[in-house]
Amino acid sequence: MYFRVQTDEMNYGLGMVTRAISPRPVKQVYEGVLIETVEDGLILTCTDGEMSIKARVSAMVEEDGCALLPAKLFAEMMRKQPVGEVEVKVDAKMRAAIRSRGSNTSMACMAAEDFPDIRDVAGDHTVTLPCNRLRDAVSRVMFAVSTDESRKILTGILMEVYADKTLLVGLDGFRLSLQKIEAENEVPDNLPKGNLHAVAPGRILGEVSKMLPDSADPALITFNASHIMYSFGGVRVYAALLTGEFIDYQKILPSAWTTEVMVMRSAFSDAIERCSLMAREGKNNLIYLHLLPDAKMEMTANAERGDVHEELDIGFTGNELNIAFNSRYLMDIIHNVDGERVRMCFNSNVSPCMMLPIEGDDFTFLVLPVRIFNR
Repeated sequence: MYFRVQTDEMNYGLGMVTRAISPRPVKQVYEGVLIETVEDGLILTCTDGEMSIKARVSAMVEEDGCALLPAKLFAEMMRKQPVGEVEVKVDAKMRAAIRSRGSNTSMACMAAEDFPDIRDVAGDHTVTLPCNRLRDAVSRVMFAVSTDESRKILTGILMEVYADKTLLVGLDGFRLSLQKIEAENEVPDNLPKGNLHAVAPGRILGEVSKMLPDSADPALITFNASHIMYSFGGVRVYAALLTGEFIDYQKILPSAWTTEVMVMRSAFSDAIERCSLMAREGKNNLIYLHLLPDAKMEMTANAERGDVHEELDIGFTGNELNIAFNSRYLMDIIHNVDGERVRMCFNSNVSPCMMLPIEGDDFTFLVLPVRIFNR
């Protein structure tokens, strides 16, 4: 195998695929990057056995072939190369010669025949979404994805595909985040739930969101009953879907409420930040909200070292309410809210609080309160 490639092209491709390299690979072959020649360049592939990533790189191919190189070492070596063209030639003894302006390096290849065959997902369904909308939606769902491996299905993100929208949902039993992306989709008629759905591993989808460009270029999501593939900008990410029944989140979301407030997001966020400083010094990490009919929200937090009291102007309808939340849960949500103002909807001090946009339904957040006594 012999090819010539620009360092920026190779470094971009390696930066994408090496995200699949585990810090502690379970197999030695998972430490490698497979380089294969194709008609107009190279295909780079890395895997950790759960997530696989391929990237297409433009190159001048002089001699076809494939090689498996130590991924981290090769990536570091390429980053240190002078800007410009690099030649890579693999000989019959499976040693790679890497040459650039004034630099010559020799590197032993790994056994390419042991590398798993990563095939494109033969998808029954394909969804096309703008890269930036998908990236933003995933990033605003990730905080609510569970890390409890004993409930494996909740470590994933539910994707529901309707004819006019795609929903992404994450929940961990204490918080829920739902993000809507408006898009026209081909959905078969007479589906049992009225939508196509799949649960992708949250860890892998989180990596995808970091890789997606900030553009409206299309990202294709292809999936079947067992696997999913994300394709964008010459990159493909592969994963097995999680199996099991995701929680029916629709049953959790209240359809009506007895108290509703509207608050400025930035002022609310700042107040939460200040209260959180004291709340985490206490034993329970709580922030208390007192919603008053005179359109005021009082926020307090206390600990042995002191206490904090905040007062915010709000829009108010409904009943007076005292309610408490884990401060971290509130911060996670408010940091992911979009818009200048947000609606907060309540039924009681032991039922979930919903945070919604002032208009529309682009997002829905839900957080469970903490039961309080004698306050």
